[in-house]
Amino acid sequence: MVDTAKPSTDAPVSAPARRGVNPVVPALAVAAAVGVAVWVLNLGGGVITEPVLGLPPRDTTVTWLVPMLKLAGQLLSAGVVGCLAAAAFFVDGEDGRIRSTAWRWLKTGGWLAVLWAVVALVQAPATLADVFASGMETATPEAVWSYLSDTEDGFALALTAVLALVAGVVALNTLTVNSAAWATVIAIAAALPQVFTGHSASSGNHQIAVDSMILHVLGALLWTGGLLALLLARRTAAPAVRRYSRVALVAFVLVGASGVVNAATRLTGLGDLLGTPYGREVLAKSAALVVLGGFGLWHRRATIPRVDAGETRAFRRLAAVELVVMGATFGLAVALSRTPFPVPEADETAAQSLLGFPMPGPLTVRSLLLDWYPQVLICTAAVAGIGLYLLGVRRLVARGDRWPVTRVLVWIGGWGLAVFVTSSGMGRYSMVMFSVHMVQHMTLNMLIPIMLVLGAPLTLALRALRPARPRGPREWLLAILHSRFVRFVSHPLIALALYIFSLYLMYFTSLFEWAMRSHAGHMLMVGHFLAAGGLFFWVIIGPDPAPRRPPYPARVLMFFIAVVFHTIFGLTIMQSTEVIAADWFQALGRDWGASSLEDQRTGGGIAWAFGEIPSVVVLAALVWQWSRSEEREGRRLDRLAARAAETGRPEDDPHERYNAYLAKLAEADRKAGLRE
Repeated sequence: MVDTAKPSTDAPVSAPARRGVNPVVPALAVAAAVGVAVWVLNLGGGVITEPVLGLPPRDTTVTWLVPMLKLAGQLLSAGVVGCLAAAAFFVDGEDGRIRSTAWRWLKTGGWLAVLWAVVALVQAPATLADVFASGMETATPEAVWSYLSDTEDGFALALTAVLALVAGVVALNTLTVNSAAWATVIAIAAALPQVFTGHSASSGNHQIAVDSMILHVLGALLWTGGLLALLLARRTAAPAVRRYSRVALVAFVLVGASGVVNAATRLTGLGDLLGTPYGREVLAKSAALVVLGGFGLWHRRATIPRVDAGETRAFRRLAAVELVVMGATFGLAVALSRTPFPVPEADETAAQSLLGFPMPGPLTVRSLLLDWYPQVLICTAAVAGIGLYLLGVRRLVARGDRWPVTRVLVWIGGWGLAVFVTSSGMGRYSMVMFSVHMVQHMTLNMLIPIMLVLGAPLTLALRALRPARPRGPREWLLAILHSRFVRFVSHPLIALALYIFSLYLMYFTSLFEWAMRSHAGHMLMVGHFLAAGGLFFWVIIGPDPAPRRPPYPARVLMFFIAVVFHTIFGLTIMQSTEVIAADWFQALGRDWGASSLEDQRTGGGIAWAFGEIPSVVVLAALVWQWSRSEEREGRRLDRLAARAAETGRPEDDPHERYNAYLAKLAEADRKAGLRE
């Protein structure tokens, strides 16, 4: 529904109002991006306009159009994400409605999103012509439609265009903080599809490269876009600047760390770093990052205190220069994405091209424990989760509160186990052996969620986080917990259905093979295992607050239903005569160990037997929680009885009321007996 009400006006701030937005700074940033991109593309060989022996001459217009469109898309995506995120998170609202500054951000971000969608659609024919080294005349409507529907690159562009358009429509037709947050999430999602088909996806270690590039893109969008939003605002309010400063610090760490990891997947040594155009461009981008980090430090030490005092000119001047450097860095990044990186001496095998790493040798205990291949996103989530949890515990202890050590240990152990099953040798072998994959699946879906849920992270967050205006992390967490979506998925029957039936849907349809072949699909599969298990055990044994909490007998019944369906699943796999995802395992060409069918039956046996240890943990937790609940209820009744005795009102004593109820039943039975 379109919300046509006017936004609320801004509260008084110490900074003077500006009559208009100076377009010179964004224009200079765009000019810097284009200039650096053209210069580095020429210098590093990112564009080839000269004829190559044996190949038709390339169209010069197409050759330059493709990187320029890519640059335009990246700049627009930063503007969209930054403006929408600022509208949702940087300023306060009244009763969930945005203020006038956020309204301008929403409208700016919305129209930029529409333009971003147009650019993504124009990229399709240009990229198609570039692939065939021809002019735009070859990009007929039929050819473009085939490219969008039948190729990964084309589908990624189409998905980006659709999501960007949806984000724009939402932003242009809402005045609520919640809708602005949804528009931000959709815009971030629109920026990710091309990561899975870009330069990183062609790296030999493409799983590490793609994971790190996701973090790189997220950090760059929030960092650059947030600064642009502050410069576009007519008022520079101190709370918004401080909130952005915290976001920028996290983004700087993400961009720097992920950039190092990403470059390490393509450069084999110092010679590649210094002796190749790609390596020199990496050094130039690293130098730009250091300069931008210096700007951030200057802001935190000098200009932000002046903004607090009401003086904003120094911040805006320095931020303007910083934005121009960011624009140049975007141009350098686009040139880097078009520059050929050093090619390994040995050609990739078919298995390595599918897996992203060489086919491991025969399974041994040593290789399972020591042959690590990090899953960057899981490792990052583990570091962030453990770090934030410990900070929360530290805050509680500092103010004199207590937090159970057992909860700390199970939380750290859960994330440590998640890192092990995805990044150790188990992560490698889970891609080539169904039995190892099933161990990983059951651990991610059952054991790890139990440990994380028993850590009570929501309770810790609600106790450790302070109330804030504008909405802070505590307010957003409460809003999410009370949302209709969470109330729906946390319904006991819905949580049980998601936990059970997604298991059958994954392995008895083509979804499993798609998840093994596609890195995006594999990420979604792992994320779903953790999310579905976490949701189910949150409802069953979670100490955290939940919208719905079934009685304990119902929880026990739900758990046993889940165990029965897991047992049936394992037995079905054990008795199967056809290999699941047969084309995938055949394409890998594993020439050691048991056959695919025998290994699959072993995996079925693992699924059948794995639930014993988690079952013991869950039942023990249920019994303990149930007994504690009875003890709390008993103490509550005793307090009511004591209060009734003190006030001289025995009718308020729950024990007396219960005795009176029993006496009434006995009297009714006596009268019924006399009538007979």
